[in-house]
Amino acid sequence: MAYLGPFTAKYRQMQIDSWVKACQEKQIPCSEKISLTGTLGEPVRIRQWNIDGLPTDGFSVDNGIIVFNARRWPLMIDPQGQANKWIRTMEKSENLAIIKLSDSDYLRTLENSVQFGRPVMLENVGEE
Repeated sequence: MAYLGPFTAKYRQMQIDSWVKACQEKQIPCSEKISLTGTLGEPVRIRQWNIDGLPTDGFSVDNGIIVFNARRWPLMIDPQGQANKWIRTMEKSENLAIIKLSDSDYLRTLENSVQFGRPVMLENVGEE
């Protein structure tokens, strides 16, 4: 799971297939059909994510599972704004702070959010 996040659905499946094959060759017991949704997915939580705006396709659900189970903050490349909408809706009740680096008080907002355990979404982060 930790390694699959940045890749396409096709590449993820190819990598999982190669891991299963390697396990079988070394006679390590493993399931033949492995999926994040089947292993880590919770149907009620996934349904709520869909209600909150996460698309229902398998790739998006897998991405949600990766984001939800990650130990570190995610960086989401989101040209269609789907993840942005999902996070905004999902974290609204937790007083999500939304900041941009161009905001004059972004650092103060970030510090306060970290100090008080509030979620923060940093938008429009450039490559540099």
